[in-house]
Amino acid sequence: MQRLRRLLPLLLLVLACTRLAAAPLQLEPELQQWLASHPTINWAAEADYAPFIFVDAQRQAQGLSHDVLRILQERLGLPLQQQPALPLNELLDQARRGHLDLLTSLRPTAERAEYLAFTSPYVEVPTVLVLRGEQRNSLTLKQLAGMRVAVGDGYAVERFVRDSYPTVQWLALPTDRAGLQALQKRQVAAVVMDLGSASYLLQEEAFQSLQIGTGIGFNYPLSFAYRKDWPELGRILEAGLHSLSLAEREELMQPWLEQLPGTSKQPGYLLLAAVGLGLLALTGLLAFLAYRRQRRVQPS
Repeated sequence: MQRLRRLLPLLLLVLACTRLAAAPLQLEPELQQWLASHPTINWAAEADYAPFIFVDAQRQAQGLSHDVLRILQERLGLPLQQQPALPLNELLDQARRGHLDLLTSLRPTAERAEYLAFTSPYVEVPTVLVLRGEQRNSLTLKQLAGMRVAVGDGYAVERFVRDSYPTVQWLALPTDRAGLQALQKRQVAAVVMDLGSASYLLQEEAFQSLQIGTGIGFNYPLSFAYRKDWPELGRILEAGLHSLSLAEREELMQPWLEQLPGTSKQPGYLLLAAVGLGLLALTGLLAFLAYRRQRRVQPS
């Protein structure tokens, strides 16, 4: 229990807490007119960012962010046109060139804000180290100075870790999965990734010898990103997000949380109001998973 208490401050999942609203939404006349004059909104999924957004074996988009976007599409009448899925760096390049109008699962950054605007976050997760089972799970990035550590190419956390830990040998890889594969092959000493993705991917048989380590002091508040010159689209998306009730948000979360064994009905599954933010905090369910995992895979 002592280890679980130490983990709890790191392991936070946040969703906006909003009022119940009927669907479809009745938008302001100005926004209705904007939608009528924009018959196509191009969007694309990140190819491999489970459990938030990814494509399955049939090349169909899946994930929590996709489910939220699907509900908003139905509720708002969004004329979405899906483009081929790509790694994040390529998606950002497409958005920068004006070929994509909408992306999901993005953390706002100053660089991205030059060409994208962002909704309020609909989920927030901390970033952690992933290590091999025989490593000490208390290792920190400071202790990994001079060693090679993987990080997602173009991910928001990449700039943070490069600036904060310049003595680490950073290896930018296209996906979190590629980072875990490099860790398995001992090509890197650790991987930096968000806790939601780490918890999801480490359930796969190929990665069950790996473990979740310490947090690095960087959180991912994930938002929808849209063209900066389309502020009306942002207002429309915000209206959709604020229409989702607590029950609807829980229903959207459940399929992806059930991928994490032993979490959905545990005592640690708490709902707490985040004071002043109008947010719903789901604290403890990923902590429980990390605790179980560290008990199962103890370092030698």
